[in-house]
Amino acid sequence: MTSGLLFDERFLAHDAGVETSVQTREGSFQLDPEPHPSDVAIIKRTWQFLERSGLLGRMRHLPARPAREEELLVYHTRPYLDGLQAHAAGGPRHGDWGEIDEDTPVSVGSLEAAFCAAGGACQAVKAVMDGEVRNVYALLRPPGHHAERNRALGYCIFNNAVIAAEYARRTYGLERVMIIDWDVHHGNGTQEAFYADPGVLFVSLHQRDWYPRLSGELEQVGRGAGVGYTVNIPLPAGTGDRGYIAAFEQLVLPIGLRYRPQLILISAGQDASWLDPLARMMMTRQGFRRLSELVAGLADEVCEGRLVALQEGGYSRAYVPYCTAAIVEALLGVDLGIVDLYAGAWELERSATIFTQATRQALEEARRWHRQWWPL
Repeated sequence: MTSGLLFDERFLAHDAGVETSVQTREGSFQLDPEPHPSDVAIIKRTWQFLERSGLLGRMRHLPARPAREEELLVYHTRPYLDGLQAHAAGGPRHGDWGEIDEDTPVSVGSLEAAFCAAGGACQAVKAVMDGEVRNVYALLRPPGHHAERNRALGYCIFNNAVIAAEYARRTYGLERVMIIDWDVHHGNGTQEAFYADPGVLFVSLHQRDWYPRLSGELEQVGRGAGVGYTVNIPLPAGTGDRGYIAAFEQLVLPIGLRYRPQLILISAGQDASWLDPLARMMMTRQGFRRLSELVAGLADEVCEGRLVALQEGGYSRAYVPYCTAAIVEALLGVDLGIVDLYAGAWELERSATIFTQATRQALEEARRWHRQWWPL
């Protein structure tokens, strides 16, 4: 079986707009437009990169579909869905129904894209579970892992990973799903959804003390029957490739082997890269390739290769396509010889080789903590 690539032109209807205004104590002034960090051009360029590099030609192109209401309502509330529709038509950003934070643009086009992204996540799971493809990269827009039950947050409207996991459980009767979230920002919405649920193991690697505030702390491990099934691995700025790979080898893989999920989902945010403007984690495209190889190997070991990667963040228009292509290469098991955008740069070499004492200490602290529930 080959790999699948899920993408739909309707994702591009979510236009986050531009930023032009600078606020002062007395008023404001205007500059030339600067694209919103979650610029639609990032996904467009990534799609072009996959197509023109020849990677798409090696994959099965999977279409998306709009999510059905019942698929969204496994997590989100009906008043929230109604509030989103009302806001897109000119209504308020918050009310008894919930809230849309100021950083998350929601228009009629955004809702069309969000419905298709959530439905696309379900379609990706279906393709893997039905044996049409071995694994899938779902190039979704908008992202989802910050979205809460009745709150659009951090550029996210619907929580694609939660909806995909619930679709897998309800449609295919799965008892164990593992979500690995390597987006540099903590997946607070995904954590919330499964905090008391041992049927979904949520593992998050993210920049420590970053976003959202007080989210993703080491001590946040679950509640009730779900204690131990939320695994947060907060990492210091400057972790780089070696630190992330060590985190996978020392924590993520051993826990995954013990849990033995029947399906693995990745919340794949490429915003841990050394060129990302919203974080400081110093990953390279080769680092993302290695993480993908490790997760694909875990999937081969425990669930017949069933793996779905869902696009989350990543805000470097120049570098996200390179990192995403490296992940896709790993899922396919090929290497097209793509030369890194900044090959030969000292910063790139440093990102690939750094392994600081702060990172080592963070990993040791995480191992000590999670040994309460997992043999590490």
